[in-house]
Amino acid sequence: MEDWALALGIVLCAILWVHIFVDYRRKLTRVIPGVEEVERRKRECNEKISNVEASRVETVNQLEEMRQEIEKMEEQRVELQCKLNERDMVTIPAGTLRMGSNSPDKEDENPEHRVHIKSFLMDRYEVTNLQYKDFVDVTGHRKPIHWQNGTFPVGQADHPTVNVSWEDAYAYAEWVGKRLPTEAEWEWAARGTEYREYAWGKQCSAEYAAEYANFANSVGKTTAVNKFPLGVSAFGIWDMCGNVGEWVGDWYEVKYYARSPEANPPGPLDGTARVYRGGGYHTNRIDIRAAARHSASPNAYHGYIGFRCARDIET
Repeated sequence: MEDWALALGIVLCAILWVHIFVDYRRKLTRVIPGVEEVERRKRECNEKISNVEASRVETVNQLEEMRQEIEKMEEQRVELQCKLNERDMVTIPAGTLRMGSNSPDKEDENPEHRVHIKSFLMDRYEVTNLQYKDFVDVTGHRKPIHWQNGTFPVGQADHPTVNVSWEDAYAYAEWVGKRLPTEAEWEWAARGTEYREYAWGKQCSAEYAAEYANFANSVGKTTAVNKFPLGVSAFGIWDMCGNVGEWVGDWYEVKYYARSPEANPPGPLDGTARVYRGGGYHTNRIDIRAAARHSASPNAYHGYIGFRCARDIET
């Protein structure tokens, strides 16, 4: 009996071991494909990482090439702009200006005082819509509020651009390699050596609006920057009285003239408003005088204010 019991125990243990072994093999056959799948996915991921890394390097190289190309194009633009500047600008000679007036009704023009102005360059015409559109298209700068579909009104390519703030004008001038004129430079370019009251001379009346300048709502809107040859200043600058007021570089201060430097005054160091000169198409004959001063917030824009640029003469 003991032999039979031992034999039976051995048989049962063998059966149990076989069962365990078979179960292990069955589970192993399930696990092995999972391991192989992991290895396959791992290889795929590594390949994707390698591809992405190669693509990243290629993209970086392409971006660098594009950046270098943009820099070259910008250098070419600046070079071409300098040539255009020479063509579109007038040399204003150095001289002494009798600036302002002693009019008791115009406190901010008092006192009349002598100022020496160094020679500089000034735009022959006010900056036109077409010129400003080039700036907007290339830089993405804010468009004037009255433009539709990204462009100026039909038929106004050669009209002065308006609805531009002082800040807009400053940005444009910097982009074309110029600057805004100082208030003293502007008045010197308008009045000349004869200290003219208006760019064309001493006289002005309602009849002058037909041939000399766009003012007093004679037209009721802006006109082309080369429409009034009789209104050209002694130095050959057009539309300095009427059409649109023109931003200059200076901060506005009512009593600045009382402490203004005797040579090349830069205007006050700070303020809350910027000066614009010349008066617009709606302005009366008193306020389009070359000595008349106007002011507005530097971030404000109006349909009667534009600008022209100036530039230092390189020595």
